[in-house]
Amino acid sequence: MELRDLRTLIGIAESGSLSGAARKLNLTQPALSASLKRLEDELKVQLVARHSRGADVTEEGKFVLQKAYAILHDVADMTTVAQDLIEEPIGDVRLGLPTTVAGGITAELVHRLCTRHPLVRLHVIEAMSGVLVEQLQLGRLDMAILFDIQPMAGLRSEPILIEEPRLLVSGSHELASRKQIRLDELDQLELVMPSQVHSIRGLIDRISKSEGVSLKIIADVDSFPGIVSLVQKGYPTIFPTYLVREHIERGTIAAIPLVQPRIDWTLHLATRQDSVRPRASLATARLLIDLCSELVVNGIWPGRLHPRRAP
Repeated sequence: MELRDLRTLIGIAESGSLSGAARKLNLTQPALSASLKRLEDELKVQLVARHSRGADVTEEGKFVLQKAYAILHDVADMTTVAQDLIEEPIGDVRLGLPTTVAGGITAELVHRLCTRHPLVRLHVIEAMSGVLVEQLQLGRLDMAILFDIQPMAGLRSEPILIEEPRLLVSGSHELASRKQIRLDELDQLELVMPSQVHSIRGLIDRISKSEGVSLKIIADVDSFPGIVSLVQKGYPTIFPTYLVREHIERGTIAAIPLVQPRIDWTLHLATRQDSVRPRASLATARLLIDLCSELVVNGIWPGRLHPRRAP
């Protein structure tokens, strides 16, 4: 199997026709057809279906297409990493961070980049998870921290850590002394939550539905400080605890583990699958993953390392 044949399949998928792919790859159409046939013969499966309007990738072809993107991405990464050994990373990096993470790592990440890679200029965009996914897919971000990312065309992800969202209540709330609480016990509470474009809301909605629990959410609040203030005023929420740990230590907020079912989610670093990550992006990704891992190991970020990261 040759890389040029994988590029042929990608070109057809992105162009929607053999003629368009031939122009994009600077090949004659007979040469492109021969490349496609060589790949189909080797895999013993039809990858492309031709029709009057052009060509579509078959279901089998879509599977091979995702593998092709991954292979070419890894080849590009290998080349870039090799160059990174002899050249200083330089350039702009656009990083998207969800609100539940940004306040806890931005300052230290910028400091480490300035110290170790002073020629890298970091642009941090803080937004809700749904917005970050869209911006990443549109190519407006180079990478983003996302939670429980589902397989999506054009994106690849690296798991970093696992954390448990908990029920947050004010320190004076009647539930504040509870050691744990079942999900079905929350149906009488008046909760505040981020809106449905936020990954934590999507997670809770899915689990509640599967458990047959109907939660009473009285307000959608897409503001982290707003949610913290509402919790302190007596309106519980289900939220990660990383950025409220000081409130928990002072006793103004209590974080109660959820059981039956236990709820957790995985933090990933997501990147565009079809992009060639320059040295600046690779250097930033390594520092970001190392920083998040250190915070977990040192007990600052409640959670545990993903098994792929565990020593």
